[in-house]
Amino acid sequence: MVSFLYRVLATAFAALFRLMAPGRQRSGEELRILCLTGGGMGDMADTLALFNALRRHFPRAHLTVACDRSGESVARASDVVNDVIVLKPSSSSWLAALKNAGRLQNYDWALAAKDGFDRRLALMVRLSNATVRVGFEHPLRPLSAYFTDPLPLPQGEEHRTDTLLRLLKPLGMVRPTSMSVDLNLNVPNAAKAFATAVLSKPPFSESKHYLLINLTRTPGLKFREEDFIALIGRLLNSTQFVVALVAEPADQPLAFEVAAVMASDRITAVETPEMLDLAALLEHATCLVTPEGDIAHLAAAINIPALVLWHGDHFQRRHARARRLAFVRAEAGEANIPLERVWQALLPFLGSHREGIDRKMTDLLDLPPLSDFT
Repeated sequence: MVSFLYRVLATAFAALFRLMAPGRQRSGEELRILCLTGGGMGDMADTLALFNALRRHFPRAHLTVACDRSGESVARASDVVNDVIVLKPSSSSWLAALKNAGRLQNYDWALAAKDGFDRRLALMVRLSNATVRVGFEHPLRPLSAYFTDPLPLPQGEEHRTDTLLRLLKPLGMVRPTSMSVDLNLNVPNAAKAFATAVLSKPPFSESKHYLLINLTRTPGLKFREEDFIALIGRLLNSTQFVVALVAEPADQPLAFEVAAVMASDRITAVETPEMLDLAALLEHATCLVTPEGDIAHLAAAINIPALVLWHGDHFQRRHARARRLAFVRAEAGEANIPLERVWQALLPFLGSHREGIDRKMTDLLDLPPLSDFT
């Protein structure tokens, strides 16, 4: 009964938005594709593989991404995306769909680009009136009220990048290959100018190599604040690297406090106004040490070496995915990740210049192969 009511309401509102939508001037026979995404910057970074696969196989299509404000900067940094629509927030799925549907008309294909069922995105896809509407169906209500081509969710712990690429099957891409897993994020010029200004000053101007350490507080992380301080002390005592501390906005005061406490001319804290300003700094770093989270996914998107401290469950499904990343996790029964284990995992990064890190990383992390989509 609930599914039937949703179908009736969604169909009625979709018809209303179709009547209200102005006609759009089209350039020849260009295909218009709409990708609706949800979540933060890390989710958007993983979705870049989907955007790049669409562009590679449909090079003349007009690709629009509709996303939340938190994912906007990453979407705009992708050179395969033509337009970005920032979704208006709302307290309910229906209100969000109704507030945004007017801007989501006149597309040929619409995809709910989420690695699971998301009612808000599903409703917006339905109200877009796209001819082909693709998304993952509700696990308990498989008769979709939203999609022309609903897909079942895969079983097991498949990485969400692979899951998102399944959305391409109704569009004719039956078996994505390793070429499809391309994150490809371009750092904008404004962010590069920010990094150039920072790196032109001490202590960066006095050293060829620096590391970034992310001190963002992460719930559940089994590597304590005092462990980070001890790791920084070991870096300063054992190497000649400059150490730069960064954090998300709420934790930037902590980064500045730790830098002051260490009292070394080779340590500094850097305030990055935007996430892509941090990306520009990462481009020149020897490596990054970070908890799993948005910054780890950012490093993966721009192919920067990183040592990631993992916490939580569903590693195979959720970890930031790139061959230049290595991971350290607490073992069963451990209250905290031992400092010595983190240090040993960091040594391959410290012992190579940038040109040599790629060969090291292949040995450190063996990523699972792509799923078979047939």
